[in-house]
Amino acid sequence: WLKPLFTYGKKDDLKEKDLYNALPEDLSEPLGDALEKNWMRELDDAHNKKRKPKLFNAMRKTFIWSFAHYGVWSLISSCLR
Repeated sequence: WLKPLFTYGKKDDLKEKDLYNALPEDLSEPLGDALEKNWMRELDDAHNKKRKPKLFNAMRKTFIWSFAHYGVWSLISSCLR
């Protein structure tokens, strides 16, 4: 779906109506809410364990399954070549 979009964009300026809508799971609000929830948990865990909170831990908990999903498909694709 990208090639036709790039070709069109090369010939004419892209407008907002030319672009696809984001998938619901890729919208910033639900992702931001999930990250905030995991950050609050990380703050609590860090406080209870007397350590500094790590943003990486909150991001990992928020996005691990997305990366794992694409990683598995990438691995399968590489193995089939």
